[in-house]
Amino acid sequence: MLQTGSSPPRLDGLVVLVVDATTGVGRELTTRLSAAGALVAVVGAGHPDRADDAATNAAFLCKALTDAGLVALPYRIDVRDPAEAGRLPGQIADDAGPVHAAVVVLPPPDSTAELLRAFRAVSAALAAALPPGARHIERAPAAPAEPGGTTAEDRTWIRDVVGRLAVDAARATSR
Repeated sequence: MLQTGSSPPRLDGLVVLVVDATTGVGRELTTRLSAAGALVAVVGAGHPDRADDAATNAAFLCKALTDAGLVALPYRIDVRDPAEAGRLPGQIADDAGPVHAAVVVLPPPDSTAELLRAFRAVSAALAAALPPGARHIERAPAAPAEPGGTTAEDRTWIRDVVGRLAVDAARATSR
């Protein structure tokens, strides 16, 4: 990676909620946000198409981040219940402070229409429940993941998200 002499973006003090944070694009985004100083609410998204346990995955990822000296808290929702997602920003605010941004990583394009609808409903419920001024971001992975877990396009998007949130953080601290 080319170094330009500038320091990486910092997100110190921001609380960022990431839905479907435990695998692929969501996991890489969560790791980058945490490394940049954000407190990340790691939300495992449970659904019938999932072969593993979303809550356990969220807890394991949070432990790995905490062991690395970063801050992350585990949460889980069932994507078939958008009301759970609507309650999440309040729960996270009680645990860690107000949510500054919510990122929903949608299922890959080859997922079932039912699963895509469920994630979009969760995303809409989250958007409606965020505090005023909080950023809502939604993205489907560009394509099925490469062997490394994400595509080059997804990695560019992740860098852009971290950069945009860093601009938000800088604006907030300059006020």
